[in-house]
Amino acid sequence: MVLDDLKILLNTDDNEDPLLNIYIRKATTLITNYLNSKSIVDVSVIYPDAVIEYVTINYNKKGNEGLKEAKFENMDITYNDDGLSKSVKELLPLPSIKML
Repeated sequence: MVLDDLKILLNTDDNEDPLLNIYIRKATTLITNYLNSKSIVDVSVIYPDAVIEYVTINYNKKGNEGLKEAKFENMDITYNDDGLSKSVKELLPLPSIKML
């Protein structure tokens, strides 16, 4: 199950479940919209790795959601927008295209 995998990866306990469930719900919505397919019933079952990737990225940005760029000594940090990152899209098939 996605939630169990996330708790292991992020080293969280049951107190973080509500927050992780929000991230999972958002990932599900974004991935469904990206794939442009109404036939997908449960994204977290079909594409669990993509959901886990999205949640992990956004959980680690928690508290710095609006950050676009930061520099610390030898490290530069830049976050992309709230959409799906390249690493999430690489775990998904190409979106459906509807012909007119």
